[in-house]
Amino acid sequence: MQSLSREKFEDEYRRWIKYAAKDVAFALNQLKPDEIKNIIAKNEQYLEKPESVFGTDGLGAIKKFAPPNIVLLSTDAVVFSQSIFAPLPGVFDYAGAMNRRYYLGSWYSIITLNTAYLKEASETVLKYVLFHEMFQKEVYEENMRTGIRKFTPEEKRKISKETLNRAIEMSGITPEELSGENELMLRISWHSPLLLKPFAETALYWYMERNLEEFRQYAEASKNEKEDTIGKKLNSDFKDCLDFSTDIYRTFLTDVKKELNYMDYGYT
Repeated sequence: MQSLSREKFEDEYRRWIKYAAKDVAFALNQLKPDEIKNIIAKNEQYLEKPESVFGTDGLGAIKKFAPPNIVLLSTDAVVFSQSIFAPLPGVFDYAGAMNRRYYLGSWYSIITLNTAYLKEASETVLKYVLFHEMFQKEVYEENMRTGIRKFTPEEKRKISKETLNRAIEMSGITPEELSGENELMLRISWHSPLLLKPFAETALYWYMERNLEEFRQYAEASKNEKEDTIGKKLNSDFKDCLDFSTDIYRTFLTDVKKELNYMDYGYT
């Protein structure tokens, strides 16, 4: 039953990719030819070398707000997925930040942020986005400790809303600043290489695995044998999905290029 469920998910996701590629290509076609070429070139680089998605540039402004056990990384890309708030094919959630906790012999808590966002956002906005990611991280890690239950879309929306409200309160961000943050995120999304969420997670995994020695200071041991067993199982399951996430990103990028005007932008 589990394999059938996974097969169904993969089929449905591949169908959604077709919608996503058309919408992304339509948005790209509104940009200047040189900008389109640069974005596609970056996308192709990411496909060829996934670990190149992430690095450590531009993190100075936010490091002072982050706990010492968090690995902070940056990327020129923006992660997108089908919206959990409007379940229609052409409605996306864009993320300038992403947080994950990977088991690589020990646990590593990671938050990634878009480099343009880091450069342009105010200190208050940076605190707001960091707090939001950290509060969501708490919820999902607690779920991991108590049984790794899969959240429904309704539960995910509730978690997002509740942690968002906490982040607003903790950061002191104003309604005007929130509106500006939304406009900034949209503008960055229109002018950045876009990554499907599964591929962004895969790229992050490869980056951490290849640079693990650099981040050993952030390693956290499992609290007990059960958590260690869970970590090994999660790592094994995740590695089983690496090929799929890379393949769907390849399909997505191929479809985007097909939708673009080949003669105008030189794609063959």
